[in-house]
Amino acid sequence: MTEPSPRVVVRGETTLRVRPSHATLSITATARDKRRDRALALLGDLQRGVTDLLAAHAELVTRSSTAAVGVHPEQAERNRISGYRASVTTQVRIDDVDRVGELAVAAAALDGCSLWGPSWRLDRDDPAHAEARTEAIGEAVARARGYAAAVGSTLTGLVELRDDGTSSGTPMMVMAGSARGARAAAAPELDLEPTLQEVHGAVEAVFLISAPNLEEL
Repeated sequence: MTEPSPRVVVRGETTLRVRPSHATLSITATARDKRRDRALALLGDLQRGVTDLLAAHAELVTRSSTAAVGVHPEQAERNRISGYRASVTTQVRIDDVDRVGELAVAAAALDGCSLWGPSWRLDRDDPAHAEARTEAIGEAVARARGYAAAVGSTLTGLVELRDDGTSSGTPMMVMAGSARGARAAAAPELDLEPTLQEVHGAVEAVFLISAPNLEEL
């Protein structure tokens, strides 16, 4: 029987910090009235303002969708209903992360609306994920070569390469504000710096190595 070829098992890891692929803003329109139907009518007017705003900035908006709608009675003393609060939240995606501030300023100027965000994200198909995997493999090969050299061996083959997956952290920068009365003041300029996203790549690899030269150890 032949002696089994010696092997070395290693893990390669890397973490990259890259610019986000897109940002998300949340615009919430809120209306209040003593009557439910009038609160909803007021909300419809406010929401049309949001729709018009997004149409006016169509070159910045990659996608928009309704994230939440709510109509709630407001309680006064002795659990009496004093009125109704109606709200609708629109989520907006912007791929040009350097121009998020433009839309944020415009949205903050809408009457009866509040703004949350931006939330910075990295797409699953962003090239950074592939780059992280490639760097993790390179780190695994370098580590295996180091171990082999330490016992007087060299790498002779690859037995197994297992992808432990890539993951990305999505740190979020949040700003919030009420837009009531914002039209009375001059619109400010916001220069928002995208938060770098962490992309982690990891692999496990098994390599064949030549017979160690144990006499020189």
